[in-house]
Amino acid sequence: MLNQPVSKPTTENWESEGGSLRPQTEAEVLGVTRFLSETLVVGGYSYANPRDAIAQGRRMQKQDAGL
Repeated sequence: MLNQPVSKPTTENWESEGGSLRPQTEAEVLGVTRFLSETLVVGGYSYANPRDAIAQGRRMQKQDAGL
């Protein structure tokens, strides 16, 4: 999964739609970039990689089946 920065709306896109943009936060002014990430949880463990989560799920399934 690729991490991509959250897109930043521009004033031109929203001001004419009846809304306004919030002023920049201190983090944005300082160049901090926000990323959204997906977290998968299996058996009480958290994973960022879907393959790792699936592998854990398969291990748990085998363990439950007594194999």
